[in-house]
Amino acid sequence: MSHPFPPAYIRKWMNLLRNGAQIPKQTMLGSLKSDEQSLALEYAINMGILVVQGKGMHKAVSFCQKLKSIPTSLTDRYCFECNLPGALRGCKSCSRSFHESCQRKHPEKPTYGVPSDKGQSYRFPPNESDTDVETASQEEQTEAALSMENHQLDHNSNINTSPIYPFPSVKCESPDWDDNDVSFVSEKPAARQRKSKVKTEPPIIEPDSSSDLEKCTACRLMTQARIRHPPHLNKEELRCLLRYSWNKHQSWLTADVDKYMTKHYNNRDRALVRRILFKTNTLGQADIERSIEGQKYEYLTEFLVDLLDLQHNIGVFFGPTAREYKDTRWLLRDVTHDIREIRRCPDCFRNSNQTECSMWFAKPCLQRHEVVFAKQAGSPHWPAKVISVSSKTPIKYDVRFFGTYHLRASVLEKDIIPIEGDVPFKQKAKISKGMAAAMKELTCHTLLAKLSPDLFSFHANPADTKEAIDKALSHCLEPTTTATPGKRARRSTPGVSGKMRKISATTPAPTRVMPQRRCSMSARLAGRNEERNELEDLKSKLSICENQLLKSNEELDSMRKNIAEIKRKRWCQKCLQEAKLDCCFNASYCSEDCQRRHKKRHQRKCTAER
Repeated sequence: MSHPFPPAYIRKWMNLLRNGAQIPKQTMLGSLKSDEQSLALEYAINMGILVVQGKGMHKAVSFCQKLKSIPTSLTDRYCFECNLPGALRGCKSCSRSFHESCQRKHPEKPTYGVPSDKGQSYRFPPNESDTDVETASQEEQTEAALSMENHQLDHNSNINTSPIYPFPSVKCESPDWDDNDVSFVSEKPAARQRKSKVKTEPPIIEPDSSSDLEKCTACRLMTQARIRHPPHLNKEELRCLLRYSWNKHQSWLTADVDKYMTKHYNNRDRALVRRILFKTNTLGQADIERSIEGQKYEYLTEFLVDLLDLQHNIGVFFGPTAREYKDTRWLLRDVTHDIREIRRCPDCFRNSNQTECSMWFAKPCLQRHEVVFAKQAGSPHWPAKVISVSSKTPIKYDVRFFGTYHLRASVLEKDIIPIEGDVPFKQKAKISKGMAAAMKELTCHTLLAKLSPDLFSFHANPADTKEAIDKALSHCLEPTTTATPGKRARRSTPGVSGKMRKISATTPAPTRVMPQRRCSMSARLAGRNEERNELEDLKSKLSICENQLLKSNEELDSMRKNIAEIKRKRWCQKCLQEAKLDCCFNASYCSEDCQRRHKKRHQRKCTAER
């Protein structure tokens, strides 16, 4: 047999053979539903995981209770990607294994897709890459196009929407110039040099035996951990950011391996399962929380690798089709999105989770963002921060708008205006309330950007930060007028002469002063008397209700006493009268006549000593 038993078999067997229990072999074989399960049972017996005791028809199966005698392998028995056994290839750097057909082409692009109909109305692109500059092959572009076909953009998320790639039926020609460098809005793009169209033969590249495809996904991720880690992000700040992400998304997991084994197995059974199945110690949410609080993680990638190990262990223990394993896909989808956000700007991610201050978006980051005016369809130009810029054609800016809701959007380059440019709403005397709030936040951000960035860092004193924000807000002028919907001015009557129009235009229209209404003293006294009468009626009704409540409580107390006395009495099993004779603990009778009549029915249940 070229593979061990499928996933979830150890859990099912342990549920039957826990605490060293034994089951007849024929009974266990009869409970199996397929030949594959029977072969897996024989394979486990041959390996020494299960032990057969007895002879002939009295053979019984149980787990081996000696941990050291259970055989172990240097590599994992299950694929790190699909969690299934088979012809596996071991990783060069660790004990993980994988199928060559399951290996990821890019370590951060999963081979499965996560639908968008659970928990949120949008979907993160499964083939999204953090580096917008790197070019993709034709096959990868086709996969990206298929995965982005039904993509719905949510403007409150940080989705870097790269252009949809053409399908294989469409002819794709490479551009005549390099378009990898994208300048800022306020800068002019460099002169583009056309490539020479001289055909050159591609160089012959010898296959490298030390390729990354010989390593598992976790090891390939760890090779880039230091490069992909944001600069100036120490362990203490990383622990704070990971705690925000983990507390927000850990509710996806309804169960894990550690909780299940602690609830159902004893210490020896847990040790048996650990030795047979797992090569890593990340088995539950408690392990992740201990690593975060203990500042174990030095890089973001280490946190992601631990989550991948947790996903693999859950898939091996519960099975790749179980609900517990599917929940890990939702968890990894959201956590991976947060990791991308932290890599882009750790300060933005921290400030967005620390919403105690209303002006958190005005705080400048250590990595300064360009401020522009961005326009969406149906909306005016709005002040926004540039989070990232896509270098693919057409160039798109990932921006986050100033204002109340701080929405996100991917805007084309033609809809971006520098902050110093002329915007139509600047010439208007009245602006909307939303635009006024956005301009106030923009002004505060401009004033705070002139200060030292250490004043708003992770280790800054909150009191000093609050003082700086309050000082900047004191210099922000409130808009005098805001646009409010009102009635259109009425046109002048055609019959009025021009002289009357000039007078009406220069002199303000008189306003009528309404006299204050007064009432007599007798009317005031009559009103007071009516109020007093109503108050006295309410008091009398309240006293009546209190008396009724007291009577009801007394009746309830007496009823409870009667019920308690009735419960203490014994009642005849035949006529339901008060009993005087006891036959046994279960039956009592009021007379010997009732006891004689009820003898045939009570004789089967009688517990009296004969």
